[in-house]
Amino acid sequence: MAWKKKKAAGKSTERNKINEQQKLGANLNFQAIEAYKLLRTNLEFSFTDDKRCQVIGITSALSGEGKSLTTINIAYAIAANEKRVLVLEADFRKPAIASKLGINENVGLSDLLVRQEILVSDILISVRMTEIVKFDLAPTGRIPPNPTELLDSNKMKVFIRSCSDVYDYILIDLPPVTVVADAVIASKYIDGMVVVVRQDCCDQKSLAQTMKQLKFANTKILGFVFNGYNQAKSGYYKKYVNKGYYETEYKQANGSPSQG
Repeated sequence: MAWKKKKAAGKSTERNKINEQQKLGANLNFQAIEAYKLLRTNLEFSFTDDKRCQVIGITSALSGEGKSLTTINIAYAIAANEKRVLVLEADFRKPAIASKLGINENVGLSDLLVRQEILVSDILISVRMTEIVKFDLAPTGRIPPNPTELLDSNKMKVFIRSCSDVYDYILIDLPPVTVVADAVIASKYIDGMVVVVRQDCCDQKSLAQTMKQLKFANTKILGFVFNGYNQAKSGYYKKYVNKGYYETEYKQANGSPSQG
């Protein structure tokens, strides 16, 4: 009986892996690929200054809204446009990017920030999504006891500054805003933030609280990614649009560049 349960769990795990792969990069359906291309274009036009590298944070209000998958797919879309992209798995508390890419690496960003003997070259992994599309990933590494302090450290700022000389875009996967303060703290060194909102997951109060905290930190909101959209349940989406909340934030992001 126990064997049957284990076998069933194994099949379920394998099925979940296949489902995850179908949500990444070139495996996405046509509509999703086009949506990410549009998002890529909007991000490119969000920055009008001459800064060579754009540092973009990706967060959400709550856990489970799909920010890690969104980060991977944004990286894929930008890299497909022949840009050099670095992804930082900076959700030190609940990292998910490396596992979604099938990467099992014990040394990563947290080790670089606390261990003198670890070099940048020791933690960077080249992720090849197709024959021609690839980006670099700095995985979390070992789960640290002090993630907020690491994100706020001078060594983190120096690391990002040095990477800015090499890459066109740095994407930072950050924890949900209403859960911990990490994303707000990271606002100090990013040029803008993308907020992921999942239908039937995020509530209006949590999203409003997220926006309040990011605005308090003077974070430039680049836009929203609306995940898991179900047209049959579109009342939630319409509610935000009718209130002018979703739509207004997006227009403001396009109309007021160069805050970062």
